[in-house]
Parts: sequence; C-alpha cells; structure tokens
Amino acid sequence: MSYKILRSASFNWVALAIQVLVGFFLTPFVVRRLGADAYGVWTYLVSAISFMSLLDLGLRGTVTRFVARDHARGDHDTVNVLVSTIFWFRAILSFLAFAVGAACSGLITESLQMPESLYSDAKLAFLILAASFAIKFTTGVLRGVLAALHRFDLISIVGIVQTGARATGVVLLLNAGHGILALAILELALVLAVAAAERLLLLAKYREFRIVLRLPNRETLRQVVSYSFYAYVINVCIHVIYYTDNIVVGMTLTTAAVTTYAIGGGLIEYLRQIVSSLTVTFTPVASSMEARGHTDQLRALLLRGTTAALLVALPIATALFVRGHTFIGIWMGPEYADASSEVLSVLLVAAIAGIANTTSGGIALGLGRHAVVAGWAVGEAICNLVLSILLARRFGVIGVAWGTLIPSLVIHLLLWPPYISRIVDVPMWRYLVSSWGRPVLAAVPFGIGCWAVDTLWTPSNLFVFFAQIFATLPLFALGVVIFCRAEFLMVLRSKWVQERLPVPIERRVMASTRKS
Repeated sequence: MSYKILRSASFNWVALAIQVLVGFFLTPFVVRRLGADAYGVWTYLVSAISFMSLLDLGLRGTVTRFVARDHARGDHDTVNVLVSTIFWFRAILSFLAFAVGAACSGLITESLQMPESLYSDAKLAFLILAASFAIKFTTGVLRGVLAALHRFDLISIVGIVQTGARATGVVLLLNAGHGILALAILELALVLAVAAAERLLLLAKYREFRIVLRLPNRETLRQVVSYSFYAYVINVCIHVIYYTDNIVVGMTLTTAAVTTYAIGGGLIEYLRQIVSSLTVTFTPVASSMEARGHTDQLRALLLRGTTAALLVALPIATALFVRGHTFIGIWMGPEYADASSEVLSVLLVAAIAGIANTTSGGIALGLGRHAVVAGWAVGEAICNLVLSILLARRFGVIGVAWGTLIPSLVIHLLLWPPYISRIVDVPMWRYLVSSWGRPVLAAVPFGIGCWAVDTLWTPSNLFVFFAQIFATLPLFALGVVIFCRAEFLMVLRSKWVQERLPVPIERRVMASTRKS
C-alpha cells in the first residue's frame, strides 16, 4: 500500500476516532435523558430509515468504481455524463422515497410496541428523518466522486465538523428538555449543511466536473447496469444482515430490549467503522490499479490490507470480548452489563470474521468481480433474518445475535478465502497464514493480559478501566513485533519517517510479496 492510501486512511481514522469518542461519551447521556423506551424508539426509527438507502440500486458504488477508472484515464467527459445521469435518477428516487415514507409513517410507528405518549413525536420524527434521507441520498453521488478521487481528507474534515455540530446540538436540545422530534430536526439541518459543503469542495477540487443533461453511450450504460445490479443486491443484503436486528428485537420483544441489544450492537458498529476507514480506500485504488494493469500491486493490497485491517481491529475486539461485561457495567450501568455483554461477545466473533474479508470485498468490488459475492450475500441475509426471528422468540436478544453469527461464519470462513485467492492469484494457504494467522497470534498475549487484569483488579470507573487497557497494550505490541512487525510499521509510519527510509515502503511491500 502506498503512502497516498495510508494518508487517505489516516484522515478517515482521525474523523472516525472523533466520532467514536463523541458517541462513546454521548450515548449514556442520551439514554439517560431520553429513557430506555424513547431511546429504543429513536434507534428503531433510524434503523427503519436506513432501509430507504436500498433505493440506491448500487449506484453509489458504481460512481466510485467508474469515476476512479475514467479519471485515471483522463476521460472527464465520460465522468460528467455518468455522474449526472445517476444524480438525476437518484433525485427522482429520493422524491419517491419521501412520498412512500410519508404514506407509511403511521404503519411504521404503530408496528412498534411503545408507550402511547411517544406516538405523535415518533410519527413526525420519522417524516423529518425521511426528508433528511431524501436530501442525503441525492447529494451522496457527489461524495462518491470525492471518494473516487481519493479525497477522503475532504470527506473526513466535513465529517468531523458534522460530528461536532451534532454532539453540541444533542446536548443543548436534551438539556433543554426536548426529545426525539428535536433530534430529527437537528439531523435535517446537518444534512443540508453537509450537502452544500461537499458540493463546494467538489467544484473546487475537480474543475472538469459538471452536472449535464446527457445519457452515457450504450457500452458505458451496459457496464453500469451490470455492475450496479450486483452491487445493489449486496447492499440490500448488508442492510438485512446488519440493520434488521434492532427491528427484529423491537417487533418480537420490547423497546427496552432494543436499547439492550443496541448497546452491544453499537460497539460492533464502531469497530466496523474503524476498519472501514482504512478499507474504504481500497475499492477506488483497486479500480485504478486494474486500469493501469498493476496486478502485482493488487496482490500486495490483498495481503497487506487484510493484515492491516486485522491489526487495527483485533486489539479493540480482544479487549471487548474479554472485558466487555466490566466495560458495559461501568459505561452504561450494571443493569445492562449481563445481557448487552452477551450480545457483544457473540457479535464480535461475526465482526472479526467479516473484518478479515473487508479488503477482499473492496478488491472484488473494485475489479467488478462481485456477482458471485451477491449470491452469497442473499443466502446469508435470508438465513440471518429467519434465524434471528426464530431464535429471538426462544432465547431473547441473545438469540438475535446468534442468528447473525451462524451464517456469517459460513460465508467468511468457507467461501471468501478461496474466491479472493483465485482472483488475485495468491495461494490460499499462504494468504490465510500470512494475512489471517499472524495477526490472530499477535493478539493472544494481549488477550491473556486482559483476562488476568480483569480477574485480579476490578476497575471502579472508566478512567481506571482505560488505564488498565493501555497498561496491557504493550503485550499486543510485543505480539506484533514477533509475528507481523512490517505491517504494523506500515500502518503507523508517518510521512516524515517514510521520506527517510532507504527503500520506499511500496517497493518493500512488493518485494516481500514477490518473495512469498
């Protein structure tokens, strides 16, 4: 991976670190101010709105894939025609989505088991969130263009400002006694501001870009339809897999149970976002490499990108798996420690299996080799939904988590490794040993240390808890030094260090890949 990729990822990491920290400190405040029922309703509404993004039809990923390729070739006219076509099409879909949301708002809120006092605010909040989605959905094409240009720095800066503004607004509104309706209005205002900012940034950084009224040629349109169809199927299935759990819990159990599940599930979402801040750069990079015929670099991207993703995720996942009960008890309160930590432990296993293949997924999308993946995703989504509903009725919230885990392990452990190995022509056993095995081994000493500390010294507050985590982190560093020192340095190396290396890091990665 080049310094440019790592630089883009570093901006994502900073933005996400701020988002995670804000969410970490804000979540207990919001839960206590709103109450378990109102917070459960808010989580349910946000999850329901997220399903409107299924109208995307795979077009956001299509923008990133083809703009990265055509921009690398200098074909700006094709970029303008393609993006403009998708922009206007999504604008029409956005209007339809809002209309459908307005018509169904009563049915959606009535399907949730909530106190009658929340019905009116919940219905209005859903309408406002639907309007926010319509605006965000239309202008999201512009963010896709910035991503294709590898301008994750600009996207991240906008995200940081948005996170700060949202946190400030939430604190002020809830302290003033407002509820979920005020939170929905705040979200609408932020979406409008972000859309305007991203439009201005794109005009400044890509001067050849224009929104025009012209259809792409037949061959480009054929490629777009073929690519977007399978990308759309995958997107639908991802939403079923990751975002139906809260809805299943709300419809089969209670709104308070949604809060219990969302605490564990929210931590998993933070973990996925942290890794995504690195791997989101891989799809446009893979498309650019394909356009230039750099197949050796694709192999390096797979091997080193997978290792880097696991090195980022495993210390967090290990600490949460071993000490999740203690952490949630201090963070959210002892009443949530037992049930939420059980959900967390089960979902962590599924998350790590998925994270091990995030680089593979980015490469498959970047190369347009995702038709087979779409079929897997359909099977996983169906099994996930059916199992979650059946197990929820028998075992409660932990049953929903197991319904997510079982199909995830089948897909990520049995199907992904041989497929991606064939695509980039890397022996599967070497890919698994080098990119999966070594990071897992590196985390073992840290896991033992976390268990020992949690057993011998129960922390009284979050400050002590995090002090314990940082005190045991050198054990993870020791494991990394022993098993995967080169990848760790690649992730953390700054531009200052890289400029002083005798051999550029890209050449060291390629040399290591050729030797293997």
